[in-house]
Amino acid sequence: MYYPDASLEEISYFQKNGFIVVKHAVDLEDIQVAHEISAYISKNPVEFLGLDWAWDSGSLKEREFHLVQVSLTNNWSDAAVTPWRKWATRFSSQLMGFGVEFWYDQILAKPPYHGARTPWHQDEGYWGKNLKGKGITCWMPFHDVTIEMGYMKFIRGGHKDEILTHERPPGMKSDILSCDKEVDENRAVSCPIRVGSVTFHHSATPHMTSNNGTGQWRRSLAQHFKDPMVEETEEGNYPWRKGEYNQSYDNLEKIRSEGFK
Repeated sequence: MYYPDASLEEISYFQKNGFIVVKHAVDLEDIQVAHEISAYISKNPVEFLGLDWAWDSGSLKEREFHLVQVSLTNNWSDAAVTPWRKWATRFSSQLMGFGVEFWYDQILAKPPYHGARTPWHQDEGYWGKNLKGKGITCWMPFHDVTIEMGYMKFIRGGHKDEILTHERPPGMKSDILSCDKEVDENRAVSCPIRVGSVTFHHSATPHMTSNNGTGQWRRSLAQHFKDPMVEETEEGNYPWRKGEYNQSYDNLEKIRSEGFK
């Protein structure tokens, strides 16, 4: 079992670049059950009120999902007491330089061949101004992730820039956001990753993953952490999270409550 503390070198790298890959940090046996549960959930997303983060048309109940987005912890309460959750919370606090708490998680599963691209975005673009500099995400794959599957890419030092303008991609009915038009891809760093390793990124760091073009599922878990003193408020939302966005999100909530009919 290997659940290290963050070294001074790792903390310095993260604070300079806004992301870090921590190799061989997670015990493979510890995440096996989570992988099995995530695999079942991702293949039966409607049953678990999962959303298609790339929902662009048609009935959510009848269509094929392109990017399954659903909470692991809400469907498996034991996730809260796993060694990897406790470690990720501790390591995140060390990287950020202040104590953070677990906020929420997301299974992000891309099906074989038609798993959708996740566009460039900053988590703070979703979370709002109140979370400025106060959040961090741990991205944990359940298997090796190659370029063909869609590994993580980060903008080096992007957390030190302003929050870029985000928008919903044309035709999208989900709440997915994109800052593709403003991101400087010349600063992009690609991070292929082996199972047992994880990435951490600052809430203001632009990041993305490409589509899954392989014959295998690409499954990962994004664990989000924040300063416990910070709360989301409507007043703290960015303009792209108001108006039309809220109407779209309300429609999704209505669909969920009706059982995806």
